[in-house]
Amino acid sequence: MTTLDSRVAGQGAVPASWTPYSGVGRDAGRTTAWLGVLAVTGAAAWLGTVGLRALLDAHDLSGVLASARGVAVGPIVLVVIAALLLAELRWPAVRRPLLCRAHLVDAGYLVLFAFVVLPLLTLVETGFATEIERHARFLILSRLALVPRVAVVGLILLGIDLMNWAAHVANHRYLTLWRLHAVHHSQEDMGALTTFRVHPLVHASYLPSVVPVLVLGASGTLPGAALIAYGCYVVLAHANLRFSFGPLGRVFVSPAYHRIHHASTPIDARGAVNFGFVLVCWDQLLHRAVFPGGEAPRATGIEGRPVPVEQAGHLSRVPRVVLAQMAQPFRIHSATDGPS
Repeated sequence: MTTLDSRVAGQGAVPASWTPYSGVGRDAGRTTAWLGVLAVTGAAAWLGTVGLRALLDAHDLSGVLASARGVAVGPIVLVVIAALLLAELRWPAVRRPLLCRAHLVDAGYLVLFAFVVLPLLTLVETGFATEIERHARFLILSRLALVPRVAVVGLILLGIDLMNWAAHVANHRYLTLWRLHAVHHSQEDMGALTTFRVHPLVHASYLPSVVPVLVLGASGTLPGAALIAYGCYVVLAHANLRFSFGPLGRVFVSPAYHRIHHASTPIDARGAVNFGFVLVCWDQLLHRAVFPGGEAPRATGIEGRPVPVEQAGHLSRVPRVVLAQMAQPFRIHSATDGPS
């Protein structure tokens, strides 16, 4: 993959950490990124087909899809989202109307995720797990008889968080993945619902988070409640709140900590920081942890607006803006790659 580390400073079309290609390799980098998006699309389609066949053969398609919806967007998650939206009105980091167009668009992404993306993602994850079991079964450990189940669950969650963090770093480092991830960073009115503002294909980059579940699965399945709690915490981290969690903010990702990750301008010479989902320790290992110090909340979004955003133009253009957000990664010359 083409990396963003080779870019020159000062263009503002990619996240504060990395800037666009310059020189002889620029067009080649753009083409490689475009081909990479097509490859991700093809791989996701193939894994989805494998997953569909596996679930149909097991006569378990409807049950697995219902279970996935219950975990990802079930009643508990929706109640947590509603509570966070109310909290954002009471203690906002940046005051915004509840029904501003940015929040309505993010709510649309939530609906899209619940009824379209999640079923497809479930098939892709099932296909990924099926291929691991077929071709890399050596990764799956036998039952750890002396390890308590609660410890196994803790190890699985720790592994999931590590894999998600690594995938998030890759989303910022590689131009192909950044094309997909940029939609998430385009939100200039960040809030709890921004969690769901992602390009459907970006989920493919987080498939490695399935690996810890498979590796330790023989020692105990991961309770749905644990996954629900993990998902709710990720929603909390995106909330438009000033909360930094005090001393606990040195261990767990807080809304104030994650907002720094979404800042539209660089924090310092390190560029993008604060990639963590739940735990801060991974960022500390990479020396990319920047803790909030009581300063005013930073503006979010991407400088230069390389991704179409609903804040620009008339309200009637919003549906077209969302379609443009979905289509942009498939352009040979995308604005997220930097200026021509």
